[in-house]
Amino acid sequence: MSSDEGLAADVVLKASNSGSSAPPAQKFISPLQQKGSGGMSDTSSFLALRNFSGTLEIAPDALTLKKRALALAIPITKVETEKEQAAAVAALRDLKSIRTGIEAARKSVKAPVIDLGKRIDSAANDFLVDANREEMRLQGLINHFQRKQLEAARAEEERIRREQAEAQRLADEAQRKREEAERANDPALRKEATVLEAKALDAQMSGELAGATVAIAKPRGLVVRSQLNFQITDAIVFCQGFAEFFTWNAETETLKLKRREILEELNREDCKGRFHLTHFPEELPEKKDSRIVRPAGMRVFVETKSHVR
Repeated sequence: MSSDEGLAADVVLKASNSGSSAPPAQKFISPLQQKGSGGMSDTSSFLALRNFSGTLEIAPDALTLKKRALALAIPITKVETEKEQAAAVAALRDLKSIRTGIEAARKSVKAPVIDLGKRIDSAANDFLVDANREEMRLQGLINHFQRKQLEAARAEEERIRREQAEAQRLADEAQRKREEAERANDPALRKEATVLEAKALDAQMSGELAGATVAIAKPRGLVVRSQLNFQITDAIVFCQGFAEFFTWNAETETLKLKRREILEELNREDCKGRFHLTHFPEELPEKKDSRIVRPAGMRVFVETKSHVR
């Protein structure tokens, strides 16, 4: 090994502790809520790293070796003889030594920093175990309550829709009966028309009184999102019926599902997406929820999620 190669093996990156001149604690978790916002007070000091600082430097020998290697490499502009080739190989060897030396030093210096990062993550995760468990439990309870409320609201809206449709049917029937009575000049038919008109008016008034939007209880700060989600139960069947929702990767020879596009089609407000406009009765929505279609190879369901601000 040449002296230059020996220097390459000694390339060092140094990280030193500052000892008595340690800076204040470095905070690694930002405040979840600002003091005075109605929640917890300042939480920015939940996790702190104390008595740590790092000063990074390149070893002087490494800088010398790099300068020498560049001085040898830069003048070489052509390789046309054995002597020029030998010079180029020697310069190349020095450049490679710099690269491998700095890479080895980088990994060595970075190793304890990576370990420190893992220990920070582990400390934070251990701290949050029981809090996360309770957070998920409460979210589950709230999600269940919200689902029940949404189901009740949809049922009430469906009832109102049926009543309004019945009111319209009675009104049409009353108008038809009244026109028939006038043409026939029949008192009995007039009486029937009057009875139907009264029933239609009662149904219309009931529908108008109940036509207000059904309110769902939701405290301030709670964000609830309810949308249709899906699970592919038979990929082959679904691909055969809805090939447009797949992309082909020629390199890996695999199909990738266009999940976002499927969700957009399922959750169209007009209910006229690709899955709703089907000619197969078995794929049409069930009566209890007109949004939930049943495409072949797919299970569609309502997913409710909540979180607090």
